[in-house]
Amino acid sequence: MTSVLHLITTIKRGGAENQLLVLVKEQVRSGLKVHVVYLKDEPELIQDFQEVGAIVHNELRGLKPFSQPFALRKLLHKEISIVHAHLPRAELVGLFCPAAFTFITSRHNAEPFFLNAPKFLSNLLARLVCYRAKAVIAISSAVKDFLLEQGEIKDMKKAKVVLYGYVPHFDSPRATKSSSGKIYNIGTISRLTDQKDIPTMLNAFKEYLATVPTARLFILGEGQLEKQLETMCSRMFAENTVAFLGRSSKIYEFLEKLDAFILTSKYEGFGMVLLEAMDAGVPIIASRNSAIPEVLGADFPGLCQTGNVSDFKAKMEMLNNKEYRQSILDQQKERLAIFDSSTMERKISSIYFE
Repeated sequence: MTSVLHLITTIKRGGAENQLLVLVKEQVRSGLKVHVVYLKDEPELIQDFQEVGAIVHNELRGLKPFSQPFALRKLLHKEISIVHAHLPRAELVGLFCPAAFTFITSRHNAEPFFLNAPKFLSNLLARLVCYRAKAVIAISSAVKDFLLEQGEIKDMKKAKVVLYGYVPHFDSPRATKSSSGKIYNIGTISRLTDQKDIPTMLNAFKEYLATVPTARLFILGEGQLEKQLETMCSRMFAENTVAFLGRSSKIYEFLEKLDAFILTSKYEGFGMVLLEAMDAGVPIIASRNSAIPEVLGADFPGLCQTGNVSDFKAKMEMLNNKEYRQSILDQQKERLAIFDSSTMERKISSIYFE
């Protein structure tokens, strides 16, 4: 039986980590023996990976970065011929591991390889990884374009685009609120970072309150800007108008309570939460940039000009029309069908073995 080892920075819940879980499930189903190695943090998804048939290793967790490549070598044996690394730290461990294997990497974000470092250093590390790797898989054309424009990949032939796959959570479409009146509960799932541009969301929601004064905004996520954003909200809104709910694994329970989902990001490598919102039957309002139109469709009517408060507010108001809202939901249902998990697995396997 052919074995593949997935190397990832953490197995905490997140977009890249959840997507790896989908890929691992499909690979086990296709007959591969799958190992998962993570480098740090609490293994929140360990049971999920084990339940789909993966062998999870914690031998590298918490080791100093310079010792992790050598610890990885000890884990490798003859049956493991493929190492697939996800996220920059894991890619570096794979790069410096003194062993022979087919090396594949996935880039999950349209960001520099080494954030907050000089561009020459980020590009150098990215190119070293690319030099050793057989292929660099970008999760969207937007990510591939970013890597090429930034000079992080020199060999264009190694850059492959494989869109995320998705396994629907809901067995049947939930009862949507398309026949009800105004949208009251608006929400997002987001890290509280500059990339997500939460201030645009807050300002658009403040203007929307003039139309629906009893509306509420719910923000699921955490990040370094949490206190700053909470202070901003205390000055802008009455108490309990905006709720910061922190980090949670109950994504679908959260989505089921929403009338609309909003994403104001300045850029996204993909935007897994968009697929989750589609699956939950929640109409989406999102920025028109990077990979977001790849996910929703270039002509999706809920796309807004990035950072444009008035545009986001206008799209919220449009969702109060039940016919318009239903048309959005119909488009989302059709779009979700594109992101098939078995198709993703077949494309990645073809890269492994071509």
